[in-house]
Amino acid sequence: MAATEAVRRRVPRERVSQTRQFVIGGAEGTLTTGTQDDGQLGEIFLRIGKQGSTLSGLAEALSIVTSLALQYGTPLDLIAQHLQGTRFEPAGLTDDPEVPEVSSLLDYLGRRLAIDFPYRD
Repeated sequence: MAATEAVRRRVPRERVSQTRQFVIGGAEGTLTTGTQDDGQLGEIFLRIGKQGSTLSGLAEALSIVTSLALQYGTPLDLIAQHLQGTRFEPAGLTDDPEVPEVSSLLDYLGRRLAIDFPYRD
């Protein structure tokens, strides 16, 4: 079986982005999303916790991996589906009326992205 080379679709140098502040169980964070020319999600930047903390480092790593997955063609709905329902701290009430309570940061991310970028063919 011949291996096929994955093709990366980088986001354009100038792109539309949106930054959303959020609070989960008292922990403050921001989610920035950047889109491709066609409006599809192309990258995320997730920031939470104190710089240098474990939570901050994991959020940064998740941002990189998620952005690469999107740019290599992984469907957003598949990513969002697998993030939702994960359970760990921070968790609990949020200040987001569309996602009022979550079981983890990943649960929030999956649910928020599914709302902001609904599935389309």
